[in-house]
Amino acid sequence: MSKKKFLMQTAAIAIAAGAAFPGAAFAQAPAEQSVRSGGLGEIVVTAQRKEESLQDVPVAVTALNSETLDNLRVTDVQNLSGLAPNLAITTQGIQSIPTISIRGITSGTSDNAVDPKVGIYLDGVYIGRSVGAIFDLADIERVEVLRGPQGTLFGRNATGGAISLITATPTGEFGVKAMASYGNQDSLRFRTTVNLPQMGPLSVKFSYLHDESHGWMKNLAGGQQVDLSLREPTFGKITYADRLGARNVDAFQAAARLDFGGNLTVDYRFDYTDSKTVGSPVQVLGHTGDLAQLTKAVFAFQQLTGGITNFGEKPLSQVANSTSVQPLTVEGHNLTLTWQASDAFTVKSITGYRKFKQKPNSYDLSGTGGLRFSAAQFGALLQGDIAGVTDPANAAGPNDRFYTLLTARSTSQKQFTQELQGVYSSDAFDLTFGGFYFHERSPALNILGVMQPTINGTVVPIPAFDSVFGNGVNETIVRNSSLAGYAQGTLHISDQLDFSLGGRYTHDKRETELIRSGAPGVGSGGTLPPGTYKKKYNEFTYSAILTYRPSSDITTYAKVSTGYVAGGILGAIPYGPEKVTSYEVGLKSELLDRRLRANLSGYYMDYKDLQIQTFQDGVQRFENAGKARIWGLEAEFTAVPVNGLNLEANFGYQNFKYKEYLSTVGGSVVDVADIARPIYTPKWNMRFSGQYDFPEFSSGGHFMIRLDSRYRSTVPLGTFPADTPEVDALAVAKGHWIVDGRLGLVQMPLAGAKVGVSLWGQNLFDKDDVMLFGPTAIVQTGQFINGRLYGLEVNLEF
Repeated sequence: MSKKKFLMQTAAIAIAAGAAFPGAAFAQAPAEQSVRSGGLGEIVVTAQRKEESLQDVPVAVTALNSETLDNLRVTDVQNLSGLAPNLAITTQGIQSIPTISIRGITSGTSDNAVDPKVGIYLDGVYIGRSVGAIFDLADIERVEVLRGPQGTLFGRNATGGAISLITATPTGEFGVKAMASYGNQDSLRFRTTVNLPQMGPLSVKFSYLHDESHGWMKNLAGGQQVDLSLREPTFGKITYADRLGARNVDAFQAAARLDFGGNLTVDYRFDYTDSKTVGSPVQVLGHTGDLAQLTKAVFAFQQLTGGITNFGEKPLSQVANSTSVQPLTVEGHNLTLTWQASDAFTVKSITGYRKFKQKPNSYDLSGTGGLRFSAAQFGALLQGDIAGVTDPANAAGPNDRFYTLLTARSTSQKQFTQELQGVYSSDAFDLTFGGFYFHERSPALNILGVMQPTINGTVVPIPAFDSVFGNGVNETIVRNSSLAGYAQGTLHISDQLDFSLGGRYTHDKRETELIRSGAPGVGSGGTLPPGTYKKKYNEFTYSAILTYRPSSDITTYAKVSTGYVAGGILGAIPYGPEKVTSYEVGLKSELLDRRLRANLSGYYMDYKDLQIQTFQDGVQRFENAGKARIWGLEAEFTAVPVNGLNLEANFGYQNFKYKEYLSTVGGSVVDVADIARPIYTPKWNMRFSGQYDFPEFSSGGHFMIRLDSRYRSTVPLGTFPADTPEVDALAVAKGHWIVDGRLGLVQMPLAGAKVGVSLWGQNLFDKDDVMLFGPTAIVQTGQFINGRLYGLEVNLEF
């Protein structure tokens, strides 16, 4: 047995064996601090833009604290998938672009002209773009996941929900927390946070994070280059990465607080992330669509030309992908002023400035970076000249590559946000009100090549090919602004009954400057000529909540809320806003002397003018689909049956059905609701987790063991069934369990410090045959998840 295999099996057996210990069954540690000596502690959330107990707030929200996030190895937004009911997060192969689904509403269009349907907030500042929203943060204090439309209190309207990340404030006391971890795939992670002693009114904190991994698959096309300078000189030559799934990230945070006697505090936060990541491996599942016969022919000649097809229904051990390193820098500034005007009234100002830059990079969305086929051979094939394809004079040279789909892009964004907020509280009435402003500028440059040959590694514009397949360059500059005013009041009718009513008026201005569109429909599915296109939208959204608390341990509520996402122009595609109306009931309870917490919710949503992105035969389509209805159930249970044992179970069910889907097919608008399918929306999802903290040793510290498991049911990866049933049957994210675990010694005293050592594992049973993403990118592709990960972690605190 090899050393690597022995270590893998030992790690898996050691962690999985922890389940055999009494009480180490399935459940997640609760979001509060340790409950070793009693029942469940109180969780404070800011789901309604003010501090409230989780059990009192009439909102479906899941909160996770820093200890839980560390134990789960949540390293970025993507790792939150499954931690809340009906929350699914994947990437589009590219590690910097999240696809987030909450209650069946999916957000993740990479184009900067489209607003996210799930808002992401960092310390109250809205993150305007999907690209760069998966960033590493060195010192997260709490994460809150809000489910359902956010059309009243949060900065930007959202139809799906919101994810709020809150970083820790400086403590004002000297302290150091450090973590180092090493695991397979040469994964290395360091994190250090230093709090400095308070100097007068000033407290300061610094954090640094380094995270790297060499990825999980060798790229057979690694080191090869594609020269794009004839398409776009600023792109030049792009070199393909040696390893797929690799990452190298450095992140820095600084926070400073000025506390002027408690009535006025000034908080400044800075974050900077420099990441170099490589997309996931992509392989080909089959041929489908209008170009299927042509792609089949190109694939058939690969035995003659010596190309690599990446063809396989099961995970391959190696692929040849035209995927490069994707450099991304993200920077943010946040200035928050909080004035406690009186015991009843607080005023807050949140000013944010953020920017990101993603340099030219390529990602092999179609998985055909290993094909070899010359331009002359392809020309002969288009004419049906098989003799010309096999003619030695037309043979592919060593650098004559062929891509069924070649994509390369660069993009950046700068945004400014300002929010002014007031909170008033009294025995009879509460009021939260404010105003919000957002402005961004975001240029983007995209190169698209459908059935694209290269000549000695260079993409040479060939008008005959470009005009047929719509190849070329798409360049845009997006300028968006949003202005909103909001208010939500709560009337305390009695000690048990509250009624809340809120509303927001939003004015959105959208501007897309189309500088170049190449051949008609390049990457955009439209034919608009270059120019500046403007849109304006005005929308009023509201929420109404009736809350009844029959006892101090039980909260029930009924809620109606609305949300909206602005329309605009994506490339050359005009699209309208989408809207949702949600009806929700919920119950929150703490029972058995606070040993059991049970939170339940049910919802029904009317969803109109859904903004849907598809990619068919090399052309991106973005359209307002029509109508859908979504209903679902959610349950979250947390229990402390005995001291030291924390258990949690989460369940989610969502039922999504298109009522109308108007799409252009063959030049006619038809209703395809009967065949359209929701993607990234599993009907069933659940989570069982458990952590047992053994009694402390006489000298301090204790042994802990933890097991986490997540399940999601089968879901198709394509909006429409493929025209080849055998291929469509493969393009499925099948139902699966993922099991993680951790065991170790924690809080051990050593020379005035506290030390912890633990062994961790993710995907313990090595489920690597599950696809999470697989678009129809000329050919049907599939991207499988990473296999088993494991490692050793050391923590130090003093």
